[in-house]
Order: sequence, then structure tokens, then C-alpha cells
Amino acid sequence: MENFSNTGKRVVFFQKQLEKAMPAVRQQIKVYESHVKSGSTNKSPKVAPQFNNA
Repeated sequence: MENFSNTGKRVVFFQKQLEKAMPAVRQQIKVYESHVKSGSTNKSPKVAPQFNNA
């Protein structure tokens, strides 16, 4: 990560980073919204494997 002493440059840097990330975030939101509509947001919990050390 870059080291900025100027706040304005820091803000511009982070805005560019967010612009790069937003398409993926928007896609994830669409997927989540479609799951909410279909009622399939609850995942069954993963169960840890049980080992018998007897």
C-alpha cells in the first residue's frame, strides 16, 4: 500500500480502489437478493468430523 502524506491523494487512491471493486460487489448483491427472494439464504451448518480416539 502506498504511503500518502496528502489526504486528497489518499482519498483519490481509495476511490480508484473502490471503483475497481464495485462490479464484483454489485454482482454479489444481486446474487444475495435473488437468494433472499427465493428464500434460500440459510445454509445448513457444516459439521466438524468426529474422530473416535478410543
